[in-house]
Amino acid sequence: MTLAVARLVVRYGKLAEWNDAMGRLLPIMEDQGWKLLASYQTIIGNFHEAYDIWEIPNADAVGAGLVGAASHPDFGTLGADLAASIESETLSIVVEAPFFAQRPPR
Repeated sequence: MTLAVARLVVRYGKLAEWNDAMGRLLPIMEDQGWKLLASYQTIIGNFHEAYDIWEIPNADAVGAGLVGAASHPDFGTLGADLAASIESETLSIVVEAPFFAQRPPR
């Protein structure tokens, strides 16, 4: 399984706007073959951080998915809305670590 893990720093006072934009982005990314497995917001620590964990077909799906999303008919002002609410984003493509895959079932 290949995952795209996004660590976002949301601009101060813009968490509600980010949540709204992500709610609109979700079906668009699903149309690109991405599946949101989890989305978290910090409650202790930096209150402006959020984490999204997406299952993607492979690493090549990142570029194709972002281009596809931007050309989606429902994208509209979403790019500008996201940019207005996100201070920074780090996207990492990860796969399961070998030791974890070999652990005994729970």
